[in-house]
Amino acid sequence: MENSSGIPHITCEHLQKIKTEGGAEHEVVDLRDPVEFDAGHIEGSFNVPRRELKTNIENLVPHRSHKVIVVVGPTHQAEIEYIYEELKELGYEQVEFLAGGFDRWCEISLPSVDDVLSEMTPEEMGRGTGGVEEDAYEGLDPEEDNEPLM
Repeated sequence: MENSSGIPHITCEHLQKIKTEGGAEHEVVDLRDPVEFDAGHIEGSFNVPRRELKTNIENLVPHRSHKVIVVVGPTHQAEIEYIYEELKELGYEQVEFLAGGFDRWCEISLPSVDDVLSEMTPEEMGRGTGGVEEDAYEGLDPEEDNEPLM
C-alpha cells in the first residue's frame, strides 16, 4: 500500500498478522518521544525519538536488509517523506510506515497484560482501602455479635 506521494505504508491489520505469524524479518521503529512511547507502544518495537533517528537507528537496527516499519505520531505526519529519504540514505531499503500511526494501532489491537495491570487500583482512585468501599459496613455494629465480619 502506498500513499499519494508513493511512500509505502502497511496497515495495522497486516502488521498484526505479521507479528502473530512471525513472518519475514522486520523491525518496528517508533519515532515518538520517549514519554509517548512509555505510555504505550507496539510490543517488540524500538523507540528512536525522531530527533535521534540518524544517530541511533544503526545501533538498534543494524540489519539493513530487514524490513523497517516506522511508527510516527501526529506531530511527525508532515515529515514522512523526509524520514523515508533519510532512512534510504542510511541504507535501509525496505521501509514502510504504519498507516494511521500508533493511534490506529490502538483502535485494532487488544490491550496487553501490561496495559491491564497498569490501570489504577481502587485505592489510587480514592475509593478506600483493601478494595472495599468504606461505607460497606455502615449501620452495622461490629460489637453486636462479637463475631468477625468476614
